[in-house]
Amino acid sequence: MEDPQPTPIPVSSAETQAILDQATVTEVSRMPGLEERAYVGPLADAYERIDPMRDGWTTEAFHQAAKSQLDTLAEQLDDPETAVAINLDPDFATSPWAPSQKIPVETNTKGLTVTRLEADAAPLKPSARGPQGLAEAAAAFTALFSEAPKVKFKHYRVEPLDRKNVRSRARLEARGQAAAGEGQAQVTAEWDLLWTATLTPGLKEIQLAEWELATYRGATNTLFEDRTTAVLGANPSYHEQLLRSTDHWRSRLPRSLGLDVVANHGLALGDVNGDRLDDLYLCMQGGLPNRLYLRNPDGTLTDATAGSGVDWLDYCASALIVDFDNDGDRDIVVGQEWRVLFMENLGQARFELAFGLGTVAQTFALAAADYDVDGDVDLYLCGYNTTADTVRSGAMGEPMPYHDAQNGGANMLLRNDGNWEFNEATAEVGLDQNNNRFSFAAAWEDYDNDGDLDLYVANDYGRNNLYQNNNGRFRDVAGPLGLEDMSSGMSVAWGDYNRDGWMDLYVSNMFSAAGNRITYQRQFKNREEASTKAIFQRHARGNSLFEGIGQGQFRDVSESADVTMGRWAWGSAFVDINNDSWQDLIVANGFITTDDTGDL
Repeated sequence: MEDPQPTPIPVSSAETQAILDQATVTEVSRMPGLEERAYVGPLADAYERIDPMRDGWTTEAFHQAAKSQLDTLAEQLDDPETAVAINLDPDFATSPWAPSQKIPVETNTKGLTVTRLEADAAPLKPSARGPQGLAEAAAAFTALFSEAPKVKFKHYRVEPLDRKNVRSRARLEARGQAAAGEGQAQVTAEWDLLWTATLTPGLKEIQLAEWELATYRGATNTLFEDRTTAVLGANPSYHEQLLRSTDHWRSRLPRSLGLDVVANHGLALGDVNGDRLDDLYLCMQGGLPNRLYLRNPDGTLTDATAGSGVDWLDYCASALIVDFDNDGDRDIVVGQEWRVLFMENLGQARFELAFGLGTVAQTFALAAADYDVDGDVDLYLCGYNTTADTVRSGAMGEPMPYHDAQNGGANMLLRNDGNWEFNEATAEVGLDQNNNRFSFAAAWEDYDNDGDLDLYVANDYGRNNLYQNNNGRFRDVAGPLGLEDMSSGMSVAWGDYNRDGWMDLYVSNMFSAAGNRITYQRQFKNREEASTKAIFQRHARGNSLFEGIGQGQFRDVSESADVTMGRWAWGSAFVDINNDSWQDLIVANGFITTDDTGDL
């Protein structure tokens, strides 16, 4: 009898398909309930290294199959006329997707309404059964919208129960036109799912765990409207420079100019021409000029870069618009990776270099404050990589160890001694303590209400710092106060979200669906202490909110306040978005635009 011919594995990635063109596969049965793959061909070794079944990560192989089923379900909900169906177990049952037991948590005159599933309500039993039950639950869900909503699932937890069953959790997000009247609706829900333990899993149960419906019915169709083109569109630089993608410039500018695919570039707002309207300064990639736009009374922006003196072509990561010389107009300070440049405002949106200094690390962020209460604004610089060689060999740095890195670039405090004289005072004031991390952002605030400004620093790859200011001398108290927040810190925001007179702290990190699945598996870091494994789990959790509870103390309310899910969160800010006197949170997230792999 002839051996059966091996069959290729279907893949979505063109790169992976290129490997499979030369490496074929056959199935073997070494694991009950799940198939294992063996490869033959010239590139067999290469493909085995990226196959989760070959290195024991069967849960990731299962995730890929289950996520495919959920994507199919999302496709059905996006377009009910589409004749696609998911693989249901014969005993399938589901709880309602749109519960009747819900309570309002937000209603205001601006047209925003939020309702949630009652926290102490009895669990909704999976009572609707079979394909008909699935159809009925889907119909009740889509009835919340006037047309088919846009639906996405994020599959972020997998737990094998036994040889026949796997439990998982998925986050559902749906948005579209609201059903009753004009406006927008958004549903955010958490589903607990039960599957058969195969690589063609059958869905056995959907249990609704969390549910929230937000609707907006205001004077306009949406609370916010994209006005970027209306504000900037009259400027040729908007079309010729700002609307061009990173890939566009990568094909035209040499990397030696500082062009980097990991684009860490900030902006600054402030009135630079004395008309009491905030203007905009944009930091750009190496080889592209920074841009200065002046605001007009009608809200539009006019490009004033030419002749401004701030059109640097170097890689610029950050900038601030601040009056450093106390002459009544706003100056500009620019962080250029390995330099910091202070540009004096000469009037009429023209600047000249007043002071410059080389830095000991790659500068990513700047934070200005009068820390010593002498009337002059001082400057704190966040350092990331230690040398230019590190940046050019790998923009993400080389943290050691990954979860608690202490080989980052040193931060610097520049004390303003007046008349454009700045002196480094980092060690002198005690800010050299724990000053060896990959710092992304910093923010000043008097968190202990003692009259001077303290400093919180968000660090990538591990622990953060909170430097308490005691009459101009600093001490890192993040550890004793439980604020080290070991994760991938990328921004920090202070605000009194509960209006109790004590400042609260929000830190943006990264939520990783893959990390939430992998770090909870038995084989992950199985030779490490449980505490180390918990740190990696914390890295995948997402953002953090620490409530100030008085006397300089804090408590972590991240999960109870439901603010951890911010995706790959670069920036964050407390802002009263709907003018109800309560500070809301806005989080800027994302990375390089490409096909969604479902990882983050």
